[in-house]
Amino acid sequence: MKPLPQEEKLRLNFEAGKISKDGFLGDDPRHVHDIIQADRLTLSRLGVDQEKIADRLQYFIEEGKNGLESTVDLGDYAVQVRWQRGMIPCPFGERGLHHKLIATVVNKKQGKRVRFSQLNVHMIREHGFFEGRGSIFRLEPEDVFNIVM
Repeated sequence: MKPLPQEEKLRLNFEAGKISKDGFLGDDPRHVHDIIQADRLTLSRLGVDQEKIADRLQYFIEEGKNGLESTVDLGDYAVQVRWQRGMIPCPFGERGLHHKLIATVVNKKQGKRVRFSQLNVHMIREHGFFEGRGSIFRLEPEDVFNIVM
């Protein structure tokens, strides 16, 4: 079946060069909805929902902003937020722009880190989208859960 024009426009938003230089799918051949469904199943198995993950990531962003791009010590965690120039829209097409900022959270007990953007937090919260495999900002739901929860 041929995709509807709005579905085709939406699909193009996820590809490299449309909204983001690198796109949101990486080398993942799956449809956006299939990626979301697979990640939703992972979250269900872990007993957590997308809102709790997004809330936790947003917490680290807010704490990291206090460091003015320096590392902020949060006990078992350290976080650093770096601002990039400009803003970026969500590829799902709703109105609004998101600050280009990158947070890096280190779980000091595990020696593991996770890097994510403000747009990642939005897409997880509103769409359940952790990006496609191979995307530079792909967050594996199980890894995020194990590192920050």
